[in-house]
Amino acid sequence: MSPKFKLQLSVLFILLPICFYLAYSWHYSVPIFFSDDFHLLKTVLWVQDESDLPGKFQLFTQQHNEHRIVVPRLITYAVYLIAGHISWPFLILLGNAMWCSVLWFLWKGFRSHNLALWLFIPVPLIFLQPQYYDNVTWSISILQQSVIVFWYVLLSYLCAKGRYAPALIVCVIATFTHGNGIFSFLIGILFLLNDRQWRRAGIWGLVWIAIGVLYFMNFNKGQNADFGRSLSDPGRLIASFFAFFGSISKVYFANSMMAVLIGAICFLTLAIYILIRFFQAQKSRLPLPWFDKMLAGIIIFLGITAALVSISRSWGGIETIIAPRYQHYSPFIICLVYIVMVSLCAQKFRKALGITGIVVALGFNLLSYFSYTEELIYRRNWLLADDANWVNHQNFLNYSAPFNQNINATYKKAVNDGICVSSDRFSALMKDSSRTENIGLTYVSVKKEESDASSSYLKNYGTLSNDQIPEGNVFIYLKSGDISKGYWLPCKYSRNSVAQLLSTGEWFKKGFKLEFLTENMAPGKYRVGMLKNNVFTWTQKVITIENPGS
Repeated sequence: MSPKFKLQLSVLFILLPICFYLAYSWHYSVPIFFSDDFHLLKTVLWVQDESDLPGKFQLFTQQHNEHRIVVPRLITYAVYLIAGHISWPFLILLGNAMWCSVLWFLWKGFRSHNLALWLFIPVPLIFLQPQYYDNVTWSISILQQSVIVFWYVLLSYLCAKGRYAPALIVCVIATFTHGNGIFSFLIGILFLLNDRQWRRAGIWGLVWIAIGVLYFMNFNKGQNADFGRSLSDPGRLIASFFAFFGSISKVYFANSMMAVLIGAICFLTLAIYILIRFFQAQKSRLPLPWFDKMLAGIIIFLGITAALVSISRSWGGIETIIAPRYQHYSPFIICLVYIVMVSLCAQKFRKALGITGIVVALGFNLLSYFSYTEELIYRRNWLLADDANWVNHQNFLNYSAPFNQNINATYKKAVNDGICVSSDRFSALMKDSSRTENIGLTYVSVKKEESDASSSYLKNYGTLSNDQIPEGNVFIYLKSGDISKGYWLPCKYSRNSVAQLLSTGEWFKKGFKLEFLTENMAPGKYRVGMLKNNVFTWTQKVITIENPGS
């Protein structure tokens, strides 16, 4: 095999996971908002009705949980101006492209060690996969949780290169992308102090204070944050800190303590590496290599982020710390550990380490896609179903009644003004609705206790299930005699185990289950229909939706 062909093959295997990930996220995205995306679309709507500049400024800077999400709002508004409506798939693609761009900085650091090109192949395989599925097709989560990593890595890179003027601009952008962005100034100041640029460090400090005053003016604690309850259990707090970096274990292990162990190993490995390198540089009076400087900035960022999330969220247990929207930090830190280990490894052992890394990374990548694609299919189908429910009933079944009440007037105006596009993709498939089959369905009404940092409450859910129907893009249709159009609901299929996949060739188990809030539907009897692979069939099942108070 010629060196040129080896080079081309290595480049192909590095780019392939990137292209596949972007295509994958595009495939599972749909043109309707999801959950907190509403905070983006309402700004686009309201800013057009606001005539004066201070009013527009207030709309863009208004608080969302613990964050001032000016940058995500500006990006959404820019997409609206370009496309003529809010294109949620394009927002998702843009955010994911910025997330993928983090690989460029990892690549630059990797190549600074003069390592063979093919040794980088494990990095995109670990970095890009759907374990953190909230950050694959959820616009606001990507534009906050994923993009803030990009800004911090860019900041660390610029500071490591001594380019402090653009780095200061990045700090301001990061501050108004995600709540932890305000600590980006601290990283820049630490770099300046290390470089003995006292005057510039003072200027940065003054800018930080000014931005902080603006940021915390009329600031309120987020509804899911409870610092007192989190700090009341130091053991859980420390475990949560390390679990934040080890959530990659969720692909293999159900026990959250594995996340704590893996996270502790990864974070402490990098921290100890940087401390050793720093003191070696101090002793020899030689500057740190730029990669080590960048890595130091990233580690400080990761430590601050894990501490903030743990202090505000660990009251809910370790599982809240390793929620899908935070799980992208774990593959990120593991990629950094891999690069450090490869750079430190003796030449004669690098080939073995690289081959092992490729095999493990490929297995992990495939298992992650196999395990988490069901979540993205279910979310996509919920959004498609609720898009039709909105068109027919101005109501979403996937959200609580108070949420529906709060957004109804605003979203109706957004759709009427063309800011958002909504459509019923199912009605055309029901032209032949004379088919009836006896399909075994089980309906159960249940009450579930849910809670946030301030209170607990009961919610009424209905569940429909079947244990025989093979997977096939199945939706349930519920129609009462009192309404001309029914409600659509998606069915969720669970995947087989890897052993079952290999023995049967089937990705998903037979049978489905769906769960929905009944509080958004009028009490009464509903006939059940089923849409499978675009073929509609009435079943003989009739369910009763009870009054929420009963």
